Amino acid sequence: MEERIIVTLTTYSKRIGNIPTILETIFKQTVPPDFVVLNLAYDEVIPDDVKKYIDTHPIEVNRVPDTKVYKKLIPTLKKYPHDAIISIDDDWLYPKEMIEDFVHIHKRYPNYPISGNHAVAFGFQCHCGCASLTKAEYFEGCLEMIDEEVIKHCKCDDIAYTYFANKSGHPYIRTKGLYFSNMIPYNGGDGYSLSIVDELRVISESFEYLSLRFGQMKELLHPYIKDAYFADFLGDLCKLSYEKQLRRESEKTLKSSLSFRLGNILLSPFRIIRYNLFSKKE
Repeated sequence: MEERIIVTLTTYSKRIGNIPTILETIFKQTVPPDFVVLNLAYDEVIPDDVKKYIDTHPIEVNRVPDTKVYKKLIPTLKKYPHDAIISIDDDWLYPKEMIEDFVHIHKRYPNYPISGNHAVAFGFQCHCGCASLTKAEYFEGCLEMIDEEVIKHCKCDDIAYTYFANKSGHPYIRTKGLYFSNMIPYNGGDGYSLSIVDELRVISESFEYLSLRFGQMKELLHPYIKDAYFADFLGDLCKLSYEKQLRRESEKTLKSSLSFRLGNILLSPFRIIRYNLFSKKE
């Protein structure tokens, strides 16, 4: 069977109203997905306007246990193990070339999951919560290790996916685009969002828990280190210890977090207006 491109996401009561707007940016992609899977907790109520949108688009609603952020990706990987799964968030407006970018790199590197950002933790390219492409085979049975204990102690699912992909011999690579640094936030609301300081603490605690329980990750940078997309980045990375790299990323993130968040607050209304204007032209 030919591999399909499936987009998967989850949401909850305070953001479920975002779904039509977010998914419009997915269905208007230069390379649209075959269909979208929306994983919802059993007791999640779908508003009428959202239900109407779902009924008129290629969206599959999959009812699953409420494992919080983990329900975004894992149920879809298990249900469609032979397809390429692009996981997205429910509070960003996505650039129209995103899926095309993922598919292009996926064809060149079919054995590696792809991250939509350039974030590094402990010397490894991380799974991107905003958008990443994965397949069940990249985890080679490790999905079963993401049990209730992992969900309880590893609050950062991005680190869990990064960890188990590396343990399976399929480290994350990254997209060539920088547009993920300039994506438009949309009605983030409350819930899973953390301050940058808390986020760094959760990342550290999640990584420590996984390492203590399952062992250290392997250093698996060599398969693509010479490629044009990754050579400069990984060349610099290899010169740093994991501890220095983490400290550098942490300091840089902390210094920029205030200006980044303030800039998003001030610019978001104008970005959304601009996005809507361009959408109407198309």
